[in-house]
Amino acid sequence: MRRISPKRAVQNVQRRLFVARMLEERWECEAQIPTRCSRLASDVHEIKTRARGGSFLDEGNCLCLCRPCHSWITDHTAWSLEHGFIVSSWSDHADMIAAERARFAFVNGVVEADE
Repeated sequence: MRRISPKRAVQNVQRRLFVARMLEERWECEAQIPTRCSRLASDVHEIKTRARGGSFLDEGNCLCLCRPCHSWITDHTAWSLEHGFIVSSWSDHADMIAAERARFAFVNGVVEADE
């Protein structure tokens, strides 16, 4: 088994502390996908993943979600892109703002989730 590098070990500690703080401050699910949401956040989701160039320690790039909503978002990529829960690797600041508007519209009942 590979050892964890000192740099990765520091990042892992930072991420655990970040997740704990985020879930304490933002305890309600921020997706609220109808028929799926359990309302209590348990996961921190990255809108622009690390693999796509996002930061896993940036509050503006993270959402607090319940497990059912998080699973829905990761299992339904096209829907999640359309509704601003994920963005592509080439997304810039303007795309992140558009994604935020799409999420706001969805969460506030302007758009409904597809089955």
